[in-house]
Amino acid sequence: METITIDTPAGSQALQAMPVIKAENAFKPDMHDFSFALAAFALGYLFSRWVLFTWQGWGVTAFTTVYLLSVTAYLIKKGVFIKNCAAWFWMAVTLAAGFSYALWENASLAFIRASFLFCAAVYFVLAASGRTVMGATSNYLLADGLNATIIIPFRNIINQYVSFSALRKGESKRKKALPVILGIFLAVLCFLGIIPLLMRADSGGFGIIMGFFNDILRRIISAELIFYGLFALPAAAYLYGLVSGAAHRKGTDIIKPEEVKKAAAGARVLQPATVFIVLGAVCGLYLIFILSQTPYFFSAFTGRRPEGWLVYAQYARQGFFELCGIAAVNLVIITASNVTCRKSRAESRPLKAFNISLAVITLVLIATAFSKMAMYIGVYGLTMPRLLPCVFMVITAAVFVALIALQKWSFSIVRFALITGSVMLCVLFLSNPDALVVRYNTDRYLAGTLQDYDIEILYRSGSAGVRPAAEVYEKTDDEILKVSIFRYLQYQNGRYYGQSYAHRGSFETQRAGQWLPSPQAPSSP
Repeated sequence: METITIDTPAGSQALQAMPVIKAENAFKPDMHDFSFALAAFALGYLFSRWVLFTWQGWGVTAFTTVYLLSVTAYLIKKGVFIKNCAAWFWMAVTLAAGFSYALWENASLAFIRASFLFCAAVYFVLAASGRTVMGATSNYLLADGLNATIIIPFRNIINQYVSFSALRKGESKRKKALPVILGIFLAVLCFLGIIPLLMRADSGGFGIIMGFFNDILRRIISAELIFYGLFALPAAAYLYGLVSGAAHRKGTDIIKPEEVKKAAAGARVLQPATVFIVLGAVCGLYLIFILSQTPYFFSAFTGRRPEGWLVYAQYARQGFFELCGIAAVNLVIITASNVTCRKSRAESRPLKAFNISLAVITLVLIATAFSKMAMYIGVYGLTMPRLLPCVFMVITAAVFVALIALQKWSFSIVRFALITGSVMLCVLFLSNPDALVVRYNTDRYLAGTLQDYDIEILYRSGSAGVRPAAEVYEKTDDEILKVSIFRYLQYQNGRYYGQSYAHRGSFETQRAGQWLPSPQAPSSP
């Protein structure tokens, strides 16, 4: 903001200085912006064709690779050189998540993997261009997410079409090329009007030639091309708005660092005594809860059921998800206490002590919940709904350990949680958890340590269950089970032939094909 003084005609006095807000710099494209605008159309089409409606197979991997290369090349051309470690980290994370699509189907993780890949790809642009609110991944991740997904893309949503104005500013050779391109375009319009008349005037050799070109055009311009092209336009505009806005610093300063810090400082409204009473009461409640039922609470560590619990499932599931919820609630309580307390953590030893106490209690609750789930899996086998909470608990436990360390050392707890969670999710995507689940149950069933073989898990695992299911089919004497497995293999046969030569296929679906020769149908029991 600046002030100006406006001089009026002679005889009048100068008006009082008035505050004037400078308008945001307009988007001024050059030929690099124009080139990337054309590339964005191609990226938008690839996204709609290979990603949007399927989120499966090597098509997602190919798009992710092309996206990262295109964005990186454009940023370098615009003078934005990727020097910070955060940018390389998010590039690696995005590439790892995208690469997992070419390897494994991960049917049970479809929504989680797609959401993570989208967020990582978007955040990479902010990290690479240095347009995060604090210049790096910080505790203000929510503001960065809002910037990356909504503010920057939609503030620059028309940049792609504005970039075509760069053609008027090109060098002389480009200026000479523009009339040629326009002439070709107008000639094509003339052909569209003349050729049908000539076809009706002479249906001989000319008709044969035009029929040949007509067949080519029909193959190129198909209904499928038009369908995906319609979705490609908004996708390309969104992508270009995000990347070009970050490169040109247009719309990136809506959320200002000083305003964010001021808002955080304004949240400190509670007296320390109020915060200490709340944290002390919560810690006391948890201690009473744990001490009052110690035999029941810790019996899962020894693999035994306490008295009165006749069913493992009832004991193992009782309170498990509630304990997971309590861990999340405790994280919210600690965050709210440290954000709203008038004394910062560095200035208050009691606040540090309460933070450590509540973090330790939460770790005990997490360990208890983990032991109960481990006992449940040992009795009834593994499923993705049982595996994913375990992964969540491991990430949560790592955050609370970091929270304890934060009381002595200063670092961004949000950055730590984000990096830890991202790495663990990438490991999860690349490790093919659906196959691990099915293989675990199969080995235990064939070894006789698992009573029932769950067919529903096979369907939920997609093609990951084909090989283990085929092994059980060959070795089991249970005819009812054989019929169920045969139906599953037949179902996968249909999916395999629909994906083998399409972008939805992966290494896993191709490998599953060798286990899919239709077995001889079992006799009905």
